[in-house]
Amino acid sequence: MLQALRSLGLFHRITFLPQPDETGGIRLQVQLEEKWTLIPIPVGGATSGGSLYGGLLLFESNLFGWNKKFFGGAFGGNNGWQGMFGYIDPRFLASSHSLMLRAGLGTENVSSKTIDGTLLRRYEKIKLDTGGDITFSLGNGFGFGIGAQLRDHEVKGNYDSSVNPPDSQLYLGPTVTLRYQDLFYGPVLVYGVSSFLRYERALDLRGKDSYDSFTLQAQGHLPLWGEHRLGVRIQGFSGLGIPAVLENRVSGRYLKTIGDDVFSNTVLMGQVSVEGIPLHFSWGAPTLLLFYEGGIFKDGSPGSGDPYYLSHGPGAGFRIYLSRVAVPAFGFDVTYSVSTGKVYGFVNVGFQM
Repeated sequence: MLQALRSLGLFHRITFLPQPDETGGIRLQVQLEEKWTLIPIPVGGATSGGSLYGGLLLFESNLFGWNKKFFGGAFGGNNGWQGMFGYIDPRFLASSHSLMLRAGLGTENVSSKTIDGTLLRRYEKIKLDTGGDITFSLGNGFGFGIGAQLRDHEVKGNYDSSVNPPDSQLYLGPTVTLRYQDLFYGPVLVYGVSSFLRYERALDLRGKDSYDSFTLQAQGHLPLWGEHRLGVRIQGFSGLGIPAVLENRVSGRYLKTIGDDVFSNTVLMGQVSVEGIPLHFSWGAPTLLLFYEGGIFKDGSPGSGDPYYLSHGPGAGFRIYLSRVAVPAFGFDVTYSVSTGKVYGFVNVGFQM
């Protein structure tokens, strides 16, 4: 019962009070203190490479008191702006299945570089990304999802600083996702395994070339002494044939041991971490994080011959978890790249964890 209540993410304090009843049995009284469910969350971040962004998201984790979730807001920085919203129903139509809808619209100034900082292309684009998924529960922690996604990325032709800009692209296609989750919820941290593998078939609505892509994310956390945990994370993406305007940002999103503005159509990384809780406070708890990461990614720039690059190195950071809020409120990471010999820093606030 405790795990079921914690998994909802709605309660700040859960107390069980067993009391004897008239028949000689036990009556269990459950006292619940709710978390703040309608939360304005400042979102922001910065990197040592000069990227800076900030904004505000409104997050409702118990919409209408029905355990539905909604978020919406906007943020901007020196690389553009973006507005977004999403809706999550973890018990779609009163079933064990879940529904997620999402949409985002904005602009982005892109400077794509090699791992050594050489500029490959610079351009500005307007992007619209929207989609939805229905995940069917298969039991024993497994889920199977089907959905669709629309991606419209228009490259501005009048951008004065353009260097080798790519073509605009418009894609629509189905997605198929396999999920597995087996989690144990502690007072602050979560333990166990969570993973998904997604396949996307993107159909070119302008009659050019369609492409296929795969996304993998798997992470597991084992409890150590006390509430500390040992973590392993694997994350990857492969989209051979994906156009340059839709390539994934590697720096920050996948690897923190390379500089800003590195993009790729293929990346695979792994990370081992230890996270500990030194102290508890009435408002929450800070955690200390040590990790080592490594990964490879493909350079698809013209004339590169598609070589693979390796990036790896150690890192450290901290998180602050608020007991009345379901997401970390603040975090900072610093890494040293063995591959480049440089130090990188990342600051995140709110959802950008």
